[in-house]
Amino acid sequence: MHLSYNPRLLKEADALSEAGYGVRVVAMDLEPAKASWDQRLMSSRRWRLETLNARRDNLAGRFTWFKGGLRQRLHQRSAWLRARGTGREQALCRHFPEMCRLAAHEPADLFIGHNLEALPVAASAARRWGAKLGFDAEDFHRGEISENDAARAPLRNLIIGIEQAYIPRCDYLSAASDGIGEAYAQALGAPKPVTILNVFPLSDRAGRTPVDELQQERPEPGLSLYWYSQVIGGDRGLHDVLKALAALPAGFHLRLRGAWARGYEGAFREAVRALGIERRVHALPPAPPEQLIERAAQHDVGLALEPGNRPNNCLAASNKLFAYFLAGLAVAATDVPGQRAVLEAAPEAGFLFKPGDADALGRNLRRWLDSPTTLHAVKERSRSYGEAQFCWDREKMKLVAAVESAVRPEAS
Repeated sequence: MHLSYNPRLLKEADALSEAGYGVRVVAMDLEPAKASWDQRLMSSRRWRLETLNARRDNLAGRFTWFKGGLRQRLHQRSAWLRARGTGREQALCRHFPEMCRLAAHEPADLFIGHNLEALPVAASAARRWGAKLGFDAEDFHRGEISENDAARAPLRNLIIGIEQAYIPRCDYLSAASDGIGEAYAQALGAPKPVTILNVFPLSDRAGRTPVDELQQERPEPGLSLYWYSQVIGGDRGLHDVLKALAALPAGFHLRLRGAWARGYEGAFREAVRALGIERRVHALPPAPPEQLIERAAQHDVGLALEPGNRPNNCLAASNKLFAYFLAGLAVAATDVPGQRAVLEAAPEAGFLFKPGDADALGRNLRRWLDSPTTLHAVKERSRSYGEAQFCWDREKMKLVAAVESAVRPEAS
């Protein structure tokens, strides 16, 4: 994916560069707008970014995109091709050969894959140079697909095969939550990864966004509920919020940030119209990653709505929670194991409710509307957790120590 759509990779590259490592990031170049964000992010970095052009607005990129898609479909449909050489890897990763060449064109001491498609690429480069191999598990990937989803069973089996083939070989493993790390350790018999939470740097709180744009975050008065994601789509818990909002007083507004999933906007807006809350639901455009905290801080309540219907979204400690803490928002989060663990460590920052229980969500939100003093106190406690406990300035020390241990085990 694009660098600008992988804030976890961006933070890790910054931290390792600050610690004295030479860092090179290999990523995709797929869309002009995201590429522009990438260039803006790189203008202040000391490490390097190299990308594979697969953009469809130029001839060379279009050829790479379609060639990769054709190759991937052939491997996905043919068991014979998947069983040969790197067939399984090419079925999972659209641009596997091209990314392997780009990743391996110069040596490194450690190659880290930051998503499952990138792991075999990192492994190929590590093998080429006799280097160490690492993997950062931001998700429990096999758990992103239900075991009962027959239509996606081939993809799940492909994911499991890649996990089994590569993760146990890694010299360095990290995970975005304790639950994800424990799940992989149990499933693969591998050492438990070091947990590196998806938190944000303190510097993201101010000075990142034009003042006039911040003023447009919430032009209407009232209590502002806020939810963001790269994609606004189904199966995100949003309909629970719509039901709760319909039963709440007019003083509540819901603001969503992200790009609409294909075909979802119409169904979502129809649900909003059916509930009669059109004037209280507002869609905000995507924003550069470095502006997310500052923009979130313009609102009151941050929504973390993992539905808990698959293992991965049960185990994940959503980066939304940590963004809301640092921004000083009160938090309303679904009671799934990954989020419960975070709220238990920050008990005064908000409340938990069962996925699907829109009534409980509404009751708890109404208490904050009825008591602005209580809401203010909760927001201040949330901010203090973000400053003192859940921030990248602290978390990055664990990353640097773990990488140092992998690269130079004799020194640890």
